[in-house]
Amino acid sequence: MSEIDIALEKIDILVRDFKRHESHYKSTAYNEAEARKDFIDKFWIAFGWDVNHKKQTNPYEQEVKVERSVAVGGNQRRADYAFYLKPNYHDVRFLVEAKKPSGELATKENYFQLIRYGWNSNTPLAVLTNFEQFHILDCRYRPDLETALSRTIKKFHYTEYTKREKLAEIYWIFSREAVADGAIEKRAKELPKPRGKAIQRGLFPGGYQSIDESFLTELDDFRTSLSRTFKNKNPELYSETLTELAQRTLDRLVFLRFLEDKGIEPKRLVESFGEKGTVWGDFIKTSRRLDGIYNGIVYKRHDILDGSKLRVDDTAFGNICESLAYINSPYDFNAIPIHILGSIYERFLGKVIVATKKRARVEEKPEVRKAGGVY
Repeated sequence: MSEIDIALEKIDILVRDFKRHESHYKSTAYNEAEARKDFIDKFWIAFGWDVNHKKQTNPYEQEVKVERSVAVGGNQRRADYAFYLKPNYHDVRFLVEAKKPSGELATKENYFQLIRYGWNSNTPLAVLTNFEQFHILDCRYRPDLETALSRTIKKFHYTEYTKREKLAEIYWIFSREAVADGAIEKRAKELPKPRGKAIQRGLFPGGYQSIDESFLTELDDFRTSLSRTFKNKNPELYSETLTELAQRTLDRLVFLRFLEDKGIEPKRLVESFGEKGTVWGDFIKTSRRLDGIYNGIVYKRHDILDGSKLRVDDTAFGNICESLAYINSPYDFNAIPIHILGSIYERFLGKVIVATKKRARVEEKPEVRKAGGVY
């Protein structure tokens, strides 16, 4: 008997069980944790994955990483299931987000959440499921709440799982056997490519753009905005100082988002700037507090940045914080691979602010231009 036939037999048992007690499983009394234990875990086990770590007992060498904790206040930090292949336990192959059967699965919030996980993890496909339904999503696009529902590749109903040809459509992408054979990469290449150079460059909401290119572009935009507002409000500042102030400000904001997404800072702080005072004032107060905790260069007191004489356009700075805040941002720093984040910053540091008496602009460093790139 083939592996897919073995999977079909196991899943047939799950389908018959779900159908027999469907009214209970689709009631509000039946929660997500129960659905995962009773059906979703067993579905992936049937596909050859060691979900319960019966074989892969070493916690550092497990192909399935399962997030069992319950999100508090909607503050979930990672997908429910992340699938890897040994010996590479760092680069995720695909993600799965589980929901309870009683809720609506195809909401733009659910889709956006999962697409953000997948895009930041640099994986093209992801699965949203409550067992009753199984949705395959395209995560190649920059996450956008308004276009999230258009990112469906395929949908299945649980009654289709017992049809061999239908189950095969899922099995030959997501089973361990298929993933090891490069099925996800092959399927991603078969997907329609965005049309037009503007879309490929990510100039429209939801346009196709890799995480590194997107984040670098956004950092450049933030730096340009900061340098101009600093220059407009403080005309005495010139290139070197403006470069340092903009760089340090963005370092602090990005590192704070990193702390938030990793759960090191328990509260979402960036999105709350301006609630107790000005946006800039709350940012500086938070910086001073974090300096006392982490004692590193990022939040170390800066004579100009943390001083009382620097004038800041609070609206312009607030717009940057609003864009970067978790609630609005497509970026999930808990999911971005650290080597990608490093390469982004390496390229980011290859640029400086050049200021005249009235204006400020961002340019590549002369040595970078001469070399033809930061590397």
